[in-house]
Order: sequence, then C-alpha cells, then structure tokens
Amino acid sequence: MKYNLTKYIWLITCLACVLLSESSCKDDVELPVQKIELSSEAIMAPAFAATFTIDIQANCDWTIEVEGNDRKWARISQTKAVGMATVDIALESNDAEESRTLTLSVIANRNRSVVKQLKLVQNAAVMEGYVSVPDIRALVESNETYTFYENKKVRAIVMSSVLEENYYKHCVALQSSNKPNSGITLRMDEPLYIATGTEIEIDLKGAEVFKNTETHLLELKPVSPNSIIQTETSLITPQPVPISIEELNTGKYESMYISIASQVVITDLKKERLSENVTMQTDNNGRFVMYVLKSSSFANEMVPTGGGVLSGIASAYQEGFAVMPCTKEDINLSMSRFDGGIVLPYVFSLMTTGANDNGKYVLFTKESDVRNNSLTATDGTGTTLTANLNASSKAFNYWNDNSGHHNLPMGTWLDGDANHLLFSFPLGQDIIDGFQFSIGMGAQANAPANWQLKYSVDKKNWYTAPYAPHITIPQGKNSGGGKHFFYYSIKVDRTEIPLLHKQTLYIRISPYDKNTVSGNPISNNNGRIQAHSCAVLEAIPTFSTPRPSGNVVYFEPFDKCVEGLDYRYGDKLAAMLNYCGSDITKWEEAVKNKLSGTYVRQRPGYAQIGYVETQLIAQNAYTNNVGTLSTPVLNTTGKLQVSFKAMAYKNTSVYSAGANTAKDFDGDARSIKVEVVGGGTIDGVTSKIITGLDYTSFKTFTFTIENAVPETLLRFTSAPDPGTFSRWFIDDICVTK
Repeated sequence: MKYNLTKYIWLITCLACVLLSESSCKDDVELPVQKIELSSEAIMAPAFAATFTIDIQANCDWTIEVEGNDRKWARISQTKAVGMATVDIALESNDAEESRTLTLSVIANRNRSVVKQLKLVQNAAVMEGYVSVPDIRALVESNETYTFYENKKVRAIVMSSVLEENYYKHCVALQSSNKPNSGITLRMDEPLYIATGTEIEIDLKGAEVFKNTETHLLELKPVSPNSIIQTETSLITPQPVPISIEELNTGKYESMYISIASQVVITDLKKERLSENVTMQTDNNGRFVMYVLKSSSFANEMVPTGGGVLSGIASAYQEGFAVMPCTKEDINLSMSRFDGGIVLPYVFSLMTTGANDNGKYVLFTKESDVRNNSLTATDGTGTTLTANLNASSKAFNYWNDNSGHHNLPMGTWLDGDANHLLFSFPLGQDIIDGFQFSIGMGAQANAPANWQLKYSVDKKNWYTAPYAPHITIPQGKNSGGGKHFFYYSIKVDRTEIPLLHKQTLYIRISPYDKNTVSGNPISNNNGRIQAHSCAVLEAIPTFSTPRPSGNVVYFEPFDKCVEGLDYRYGDKLAAMLNYCGSDITKWEEAVKNKLSGTYVRQRPGYAQIGYVETQLIAQNAYTNNVGTLSTPVLNTTGKLQVSFKAMAYKNTSVYSAGANTAKDFDGDARSIKVEVVGGGTIDGVTSKIITGLDYTSFKTFTFTIENAVPETLLRFTSAPDPGTFSRWFIDDICVTK
C-alpha cells in the first residue's frame, strides 16, 4: 500500500507540471476589464471662488484631459494616477457677465474608449435682474433704511453656522466674493436652517437694508422666508479670506468669513471660557476680540494659550471689531506663540488660588483616559505637563496645600519607564551651555524612590542626563501633612543635541528602577507620586560681578554661590520659594572665600542668612534658625565705607492663615543687625540695626566704620526678635578705604 500511494502522488505531480507548462506557453494573459467611476458627474459652481473634490475609483492608470476655451480658471490637483485617487478642483471667482464651462474627461490610458466625464459649470457674477452684495451695501448711508421696490435678486453663500449658534439670533452671514464689501448679514424672524457653504437666492422686492443699532452691522431683511430659495449650485466648503488687523479695522470685511494670524493676549489667558470674549493680538500688537456667544456650542471651551490663525465672521464689537468663530475648528491656536515660547529662566508653577483643581498659573485637565492627563501653563507659552500613568490608576488630582506644597498626587507607576511626567517647553531662545531643571517631588510608601531625567526635541530620540538616578526620595519618608515634600535640581552641563529657538524641549521624568520609598514592591495601592510646587528650567548658573572702582579693601559678590532657586522668581515657586543650597559649613573653600557663619545657605549669586526647614517638618511646626555671617578680617585701619545689598523673605506660597497654616505666613523680619567685631565703631557703637528691607528686591545699604584696626571684621545677623522668622538675603559686600 505504501508503494501504490507514492506512485499515485508521483502521477498527480507530473500531471500538474504538464498543465502549468501548457499555461506558460500562452502568449497573452487576459487582463481585467478597465473600469472608471466618478463620485460626481456634474458640478454647478457659484461665481464664488471655491474648491470642489471628486473621488475617482479605477482599476487602471488614467489621465484627466480638459476641454474648454479658457482652462486657467480651474486648477486640478493631479491629472494622472493609477487606481483610486481624490482630486481637488480649485475655481477662481467668475467676475464676468457670462457663465463658463469645462469638461473633464478621465480616460483609461490602455484603452481610451473607457472614459468618464465631469461637466463643470460656473455661474456668472453679474446676471440680468441681479445685484451684488457690494451694490446693496452702497445703497445705505449711516442710519438710513433702504427699501427695494423694484424686482431685483441677489445670490450669496451662507458663511456662518446655524448649528453652532455663534452668530446673532435669527441671522446668517452671507458673502458673495472674497473682495472687500462682499459680506452682509441676513436677518429673519425665525431661524433659517441652511447649511454653511450653500448658495441662496433672495428676492429683494420689499426687502429692507439697515444698520442695526444693537449689532452695528448692515443687515438685509427680506419680506418673508418665501423670498429665499436654495440655488442648484453645488455645496462648497468656505475658505476664510486672510486679512490683516488694519484691513479688519476698515470695516470693509464686515460679515465676511476671514482669518487673522493672532494669539490671546497674556492678560486674558487667565479667563476660563471662550464666552468671556478674550482679546486677541497680532504680531504688531493690533487688538481685536474673539466674540463667542454664551449660546454657542463651544462657549465653554478653555481659552487657548498658543498662537496660530483665528477664523470667523468679521463683526463690529463695541468701539472696535471682533471675529466670531463659526466652529471650534476655526480657533486654530495650538502652535507656538509669535512672541517666542519660553525664555530662561522659566517657572512652571503648581501654585493654586486657594482651592483644589484651581491653578493660578496653570489649567488643570483631568481626562477619563488616566494614561494621559495634563496641565497647561496659562502664560501663553504653550508649556504643558502631561502625566502618563498605568491604566489601572484613577489617581490624578490637583491639590491646594496650606504648607505651600501645592501638588499633583499621581499613581500608579507599575509600567516602569513607560509611565512618566512629560514637560513640553517651546523654546523662545537657543540653549547653548546646557540647562538646569528643578522640581519638587514627594511619594507615598509603595511609589518608586529613584527617578531619572531624559530630554529630547522630537520625542523619538531621548538622551539621559548624567549621573542617574537624578532624584532619590528618602526611604520611609511618606509625603503628607505638609512634610516630606522634597526639592531637587538636575544639571545637564552639555547637551548631546542642539537646543534651538522654535524647537520644543521635552523633559521626561520617569522611574529609574523598582526600588520604592517603603522597600516593598511597587503597587497600585498607596503608590502615588506627588509633583509639587513647581518645575524650573534655567541656564546653568554662572556669575561674574565686576569689582567696584576705588580703593577696595574687601569685596564679596557671592558669585561662586550657584545652588538653590532664586527667591525673586516669586510666588510661582510656591513652597520651593524656600529651596536653598548647601549650608556654609559644607561649602568648598573657593565658594566660602574665608567667610564663616551659622545657618547661611547658598542662593544663585547671593546668600541667605537664617534658615527654616520645610521639607521634613510640617508647616504648623516650622522653627526659625537665626543666621550669622562673618567676613574675614579686613587687614586695614582707619575710616572705612561699607555697602551691601539686602532683601527680606516672605512666604507667599499660601493664601490664608488658620490653625494648620504655615507658621511663617506673616512674613519674616524686615530689619537686620550689623556688628563691627575686633575694633572700630558705627556711629559710636559696635552694632547697627538696619530697617526697611524689601520683600521682592535688593536694596543697597551703606554705613561708615570709624577707627578700624587690622583685626576688624563684619558680622551680619538678624535683629533680636525671638517672636518672628528672620531669613534674609545678602549680596555684594564692599568695603572701601
């Protein structure tokens, strides 16, 4: 049986080979029958400039041939292809008194008998018995009403959208061409439900044209709805007429569908909804209003922070002009602002206005898709923070904290590096010598303890900052109750790619490994991370203060101090306003430069005298530590002039005092004490109280030392007042003889 089966298989194989051989000997292979189908065989176009689209379905290669005396008024996006294609036909406006016609033939290349034709007819702009919109506008002077008694008609395209409800009640905007004075508002007693892009014809006999005293627009009101018919012309997709702010202000584009390159002015970015009618600005600082009615379908959309193009119907508005978007898509403001993106230093602040989910400088967005939730800066730079979390997580909130550590509790982080915080910084400058990134972080027990920073300009190629992990949250230090919110800075001294103006710098913070704050495995339960206070992007700090002229005995500009955050960034820092660098006892000798003291900390380019621990201690238990800074001996004698700069500290990270509010809420002391040690006096005594320090900027103070000796030195401390906090800042100590 085995032999017979093998023989049978061999015979079948031979027979198949013979059949294939015979088939291959044929000279011709029969091809499928060529077919061409068009989505439309006729287009009846208005005189208006417009673009139409046809779909071609074919199983062959084909060519479009155009027949007609003048073919320049129609531009075809492509005339050759194989198989299916979508072809755009762009028509110029027909300003002549006669209609015009073209025939488009789609012909199969191999068998030219396979042809499908499209008849293209465009109506004339001027026809007997018809008037144009510019003609109508010319009939009415300022406050007069004009009534049509003769048999006249007008044709125009509907530009506003009745469905979106962002035009005046019972009105539609009509436009007859893209030229100035070609728009007018049609008013009815009832809504007119006609689709955008439809050409209508209006019987003008008995119609009135007048300037509406409420809308300040020129309006056309026919006798009845029966005076309006829809023409047989094909529906068009309106395209806005690009104009300048100067052209808008002429009023010649009233009721027309226009577009202006613009952005929301920074002062209006704090408005919450489009229906608050934000002010727009152009690149030459021209101003107009984006007018969104409260009845509009997109009235409650958030105010866009970026730049781009705003389209809509040009309208009068109060003493100026406005643009009324027809749809949400008309508000195309998602690109970089023309005033340049961010300039370093830049603070992305989590400061709230005293309530959860209510950022002072950012908009909080919580989506149902927990993998991607975001905050957007409301300063117009387009900067965003997006949290990509594990899909099992429902933890994404924005919390006000009366310790000033306003924060985002986020969980979970089960997917390792795939879960991350992503900052997007549109750059308004080149970053030449690297950057420094600072951020506040806290964690609950089973959250990752170690984190890394990566950066990119395309979100495809990522570069890791050196010396990872860059953030380590201490073991067992669970955030909460106003404490265990930690501060971190990460330096990228040299970037591996250029960071250039108009690029976007992406910074991604993600788990470095599986170690957790508790030492237990990472879990969905009790495994949240809290980004708090702010994130700061800076150039790597370097300072070079010129030495003053004259007989300088001693000069200390604190240029070697580069740690911590600059207090002068203000309340955007939230609790990280208190982010100092290392204590003077740990400074390198080059930084210390023979200074000495207690509770003296680095700030970038200056020093802080006095310290309050805010990372490990709850806000209602803060303790003031009085600082003292001493210069080295001055090694000179006689009369000396002393000057220095000073500024006081005030906690601006919380809004109201209460039982659990930060103890330093009222601001630190604004007076300090200067002592002459080792010999010499100030106004006949060895110490002087200096008052009037400012909370927001440095002020220069001067005094005179009499009878200095070589052992004389200066000691700076706080005025003796045990009931207050006493942090303050010092810079540019200068002693001249």
